[in-house]
Amino acid sequence: MNNNGPILRASNKPVTVVYACSGCSDAGEIADRVARQLTRDGAAKMSCLAGIGGRVKSLVSTAEQAERILVVDGCPLNCARHTLELAGFKKFDHLELHRLGIRKGATPVTDETIASGVAAAQKILAVENTRLHLPPGEIGAKLKSISPP
Repeated sequence: MNNNGPILRASNKPVTVVYACSGCSDAGEIADRVARQLTRDGAAKMSCLAGIGGRVKSLVSTAEQAERILVVDGCPLNCARHTLELAGFKKFDHLELHRLGIRKGATPVTDETIASGVAAAQKILAVENTRLHLPPGEIGAKLKSISPP
């Protein structure tokens, strides 16, 4: 994946950049696969979270230039969120897969589980507010407000 310079749409408008915890548990693998599927679907462009933690200039620049950032965490430790915050990023959308019932060490990595994470991410991305970090309670309210009855 080329992470040099800004990530642009055909219209030269930056896209949503997605970061996943990609941790060592099944929940981390699900988070990683959700981010990769969003990239394949064209909904976002996955970038390297380790590069943010390591302060790699080109990867930090990708985040700085993003129109919107989505962070996908697999478990309640929220390592991806913390990594972005420690690098100075405060405004991003945050998907916590554990709020969907995904449990570290107890949720098998299946196409269905990944699809549920992708669907939750797509709901978040449907909310118009870009580069706006919503606390967990507020994102739940936003998701309910755009979910069909």
